[in-house]
Amino acid sequence: MKYFKYCPHCRRDLEEKHIEGRDRYHCPDCGWINYLNPLPVMSCLVVNRKKQLLLIRRGIEPMIGSWALPGGFIELEESPEHAGKRELMEETGLDGRPGRLVSVLSHMSVLYGPLIMIGYEYLIDSEDTAAGDDAQDARFFPFDSLPEIPFDSHRILIDKFKNLL
Repeated sequence: MKYFKYCPHCRRDLEEKHIEGRDRYHCPDCGWINYLNPLPVMSCLVVNRKKQLLLIRRGIEPMIGSWALPGGFIELEESPEHAGKRELMEETGLDGRPGRLVSVLSHMSVLYGPLIMIGYEYLIDSEDTAAGDDAQDARFFPFDSLPEIPFDSHRILIDKFKNLL
């Protein structure tokens, strides 16, 4: 999330003004507007044959050491489905195929600012997890005994996903 103090085009101090229904920082000289658009994030919802949910123990901030859904930022020129497949492989070692769209939510991150969370179901053939990349651990949990999950958006996605099963 970039909070600009100066215009990236002409280097003038930005000023706050009510533009298009919101208070936004803009450049009074060249007209540039600092739109604070959300970053797109994929969350992967995966169940095994026993209908247990896959979670990772986060290896990075925010909330390092906490349990969460596998996922991460969508890269430039990457589809949401491909981003989820990539993140699932990087964090859990599982090769998943996109299934159903579970939901799309807004989330405010302390670290990154506004996010758009896209939750997709991923179908797997193997259940052999291998934590990697940004994860300390990856394992399946029964829905009735999930560990504490600190992200509201993940809990909402899990509830919506559980209702689809």
